[in-house]
Amino acid sequence: MNPPPPASRCDSRPRLVGVLPGEGSGPELVDIACDVLDTVSKSCGLGFQVEMGGEIGCLASERSGQSLSEEVAGFCQRIFANGGVILAGAAGGRFVYDMRRRFKLYYKVNPLRSYPELRNVCRLKLPARPIDILLVRDNLQGLYQGDSAEATGRNGREVSHTFVHNEELVRAIIKVGATAARQRKKALAVIGKESGTPAVHQLWKACAFEVCPKFGVEVSMIEIDYAGYRLLQDPDSFDVIVAPNCFGDILSDLGGILAASRALTFGASYSANGAAVYQTNHGAAHDLANTDTANPAGQILSVAMMLRETFGLRAEAELIEEAIHSVWGNGWRTTDLIEPGCTIAGTRQFGALVTREILNAAVHNEACSAVG
Repeated sequence: MNPPPPASRCDSRPRLVGVLPGEGSGPELVDIACDVLDTVSKSCGLGFQVEMGGEIGCLASERSGQSLSEEVAGFCQRIFANGGVILAGAAGGRFVYDMRRRFKLYYKVNPLRSYPELRNVCRLKLPARPIDILLVRDNLQGLYQGDSAEATGRNGREVSHTFVHNEELVRAIIKVGATAARQRKKALAVIGKESGTPAVHQLWKACAFEVCPKFGVEVSMIEIDYAGYRLLQDPDSFDVIVAPNCFGDILSDLGGILAASRALTFGASYSANGAAVYQTNHGAAHDLANTDTANPAGQILSVAMMLRETFGLRAEAELIEEAIHSVWGNGWRTTDLIEPGCTIAGTRQFGALVTREILNAAVHNEACSAVG
């Protein structure tokens, strides 16, 4: 993976994070994630400057007619221009697609993981060792960024949807995946559908077989339907996956099954010039809003990813991840992960348990790697 270069650990300037709380259960989860960030910051002597942005998604559309308003876009532009990143809560409508297009966030990275503490919660029989797959997906092309049109024909409404795949951009996305694969197991799977979209498939295949040998990476082309089957049946057969946007979206949601809950999915979208948006991979869960039952783990894990990938704070990211593992290991579960012998924790209580584990680890293990 090649996200923006990490900030220097010797840089005394505050690390800038712009926050978009989202809608539905999003604001509750983002609030807890910000508490975790604040706890890590204070425990490890780090400096973070957190700024709050406005409404996004369907809530913003109701008020401004746009899921990404000009006001919020301006806020994000200022954050990016000052070397910061965005931490976003879940939001509906066209928000994520408009955000990606507006700021040229051309690829997204979704870690697909399983967790030993949750093996008995998962409906699948998983390998004994944790699953660790990296999914790199296209953000700016294909089905989700196409153009729709509607007309009335002899048999009623007729709808068309057209989209493109650009060779230069396809090659750039494959380079991201190949860079990651070179640092891991040197194997890359590219997802397509030769019989269904032959021209698109051939473009991705040609770019993959051109790019990957230069990185010393073995490449294979896999049909999306078989890839979905294999991801659940034999996840260990994958290491790094590269996919067009719709196919990547499908596979990232299937990754929620491997993790034991969709609430544990997360990722980040990146531009070539350092802009980054960290978020969960699940929806806003309006039905769980203000019920203290939503699982904040995915949003917290997106903070850990932000610390590691943008700010170069690997030890602090591991501190967060290990705190979540400790909470699960101590028998605490949100309602989506409940199993016999465990104790239910509400949204806020789960967050408090994670921050307590971080404080304990920071004090006893001197786990922090940076002073800033």
